[in-house]
Amino acid sequence: MSATPRRFRPRPAWAHRDEAINLEPHPPLDLSLQAVLADRLYRYCWGFDERRPDVLEETFTHDAVWVGNVMGETRVGPLEGRDAVLAYLSNFWQHQRDQRRHVVTNVIVESAGPTTARMRAYLLLVGSTRAKTALEAAGFYTLDYRLEADGRWRISRLDAGFDVPFWSMEVEEMEPWVRDLFGITHHNPDASNVPRP
Repeated sequence: MSATPRRFRPRPAWAHRDEAINLEPHPPLDLSLQAVLADRLYRYCWGFDERRPDVLEETFTHDAVWVGNVMGETRVGPLEGRDAVLAYLSNFWQHQRDQRRHVVTNVIVESAGPTTARMRAYLLLVGSTRAKTALEAAGFYTLDYRLEADGRWRISRLDAGFDVPFWSMEVEEMEPWVRDLFGITHHNPDASNVPRP
């Protein structure tokens, strides 16, 4: 009798294998633009963690899109339009009892033109409560930016890839309202990848 092969969750390099990331080996680099784009990302993180919708609003274009991909198994969104993105993000605050901190690192510019750019970054999401801090999730962001008429770069699309779920139960066990809270639109743990919108 042969043993059932062990299934790893997440599968190593799932983002590359499922084409959630197509990393360029030698993209052009503009460090001054990288600093501006990184500032937008940092303000997104600060805005969420400090529960500041006014800060979050300034980071997105009016037609922004936010999409989540959890281990290549579950899709969250897409959320379309700045108002929908802000409503989704701020809705968590009434349910989260901990202090969240988005820690981003390994920030790279993938492409840059006169009015558009793409950036990637790693994410460590930590939560603190009862005088303890714990890692909630790890993953990455892929951000598309657009230079707007007021001269400011804003996020036009944010794809968040998570190596672990940021919920505590299996999706199959969730009640419909919990799936709605997390914005889950597709789930197939046996699929090789999550369909993209």
